[in-house]
Amino acid sequence: MKRRLAYIVVALVAVTLLFTLARGSRSLAGTLAQLKQAAGDVHYTKLIPEGDTLQSGIYDPSVAYTPDGSIGWLAYSSVTGDFKPVGPFVNTHLARSTDGGAHWRFVKALSTATFATLVTEDGKSLSGAWRYEVPSLVYDPVDPDAGARWKLFVHRYFWTAQQDRLVSYGWIELRTTGDPAGEWSPEVPLFGAGSRPLAPYHQTRIDLNKLNDSLHDTLAYTEPGALAHNGVLYLSLTALKPRFGGPLHEIILIASDDHGKSWRFVSTLLTRDDALASGCDYFDGSSLAEDDGRFFLLAAPMLQNKNEVHQGTVAIEFESLGKGILKRDAQHAAVIAAYFAPQPGIFSGPGAGQSAFDSHNSTGGLIMPQFNLRAYPEVFQIYQTGRLIVEKR
Repeated sequence: MKRRLAYIVVALVAVTLLFTLARGSRSLAGTLAQLKQAAGDVHYTKLIPEGDTLQSGIYDPSVAYTPDGSIGWLAYSSVTGDFKPVGPFVNTHLARSTDGGAHWRFVKALSTATFATLVTEDGKSLSGAWRYEVPSLVYDPVDPDAGARWKLFVHRYFWTAQQDRLVSYGWIELRTTGDPAGEWSPEVPLFGAGSRPLAPYHQTRIDLNKLNDSLHDTLAYTEPGALAHNGVLYLSLTALKPRFGGPLHEIILIASDDHGKSWRFVSTLLTRDDALASGCDYFDGSSLAEDDGRFFLLAAPMLQNKNEVHQGTVAIEFESLGKGILKRDAQHAAVIAAYFAPQPGIFSGPGAGQSAFDSHNSTGGLIMPQFNLRAYPEVFQIYQTGRLIVEKR
């Protein structure tokens, strides 16, 4: 969502150009273009948590059910405030469903953005706000600490009116609880990238850049996607690497064998070469999912023109989750098992993607956010596709 908030500032300057800008100057190609064309005019159901107050809307869904599927929990970003054109606050909210996703009810705010003053490494004071974005909620059933079996990963970073996000002042934080509707642990600054976040905020527990040589120059990590399986906690992340003309996006997989205390690098799942081979510029906004006993990486294909536009969601099956190996064809291209296209009637702005899935969400299926400039100011929206990843015969 960080890039989406920056985009909307530009997009709303000239209303007559909204939809021209939204589609960018080029389209998907290759496999992705074929899949999008085959999907046609899809229609999804808008997800509105009952009892939540929508201002600029909601985005970044993450869904996790209890093992028996009786209760589903949905963590998501809520954009509020009277800053023009939207925001400036991005908060983490929680909703609950007891009917397979047919209805969701707002429970409470887990993290609330506030105005603050940031003291930079060189002692300057900047006025802005701390934001909480792209939450990932997971149930870790065999954690010996029953009070920490529900885990929430969130990207926290600083915003100013002059700069939408300060990459050097952000990190992935972790909170835990035994009951999502109850009390949560204090925020733990978990993952940093090299010297970032800069002092005096350089207090993260783990420098992900040190986990593997391939990560040594990463600028920041974002878009966490968590999954627990066989006692191992897995997390996919977008690693932003330095590149002329804009950061390079790679999706990596890390894992923890002790319920989040320590972490190890597993693999780089998707690179720019994988994206180009599929017909887009990058993959972004990943999450991990299980359906019908099979494991999948969900990712949003992205076109990077003047603005960054996500083009729905792909599901790529793992050949081995433990080894971080995706299924690939004879040309070593990642095999797309399923594609969830944006809804054409509302496709605008930064597009759609960054989806979440839990097989117990039987009514709603895969949950996908979509950006809708026509609905301003409520431009951030979430939809239930009604589809599973593995279609049952």
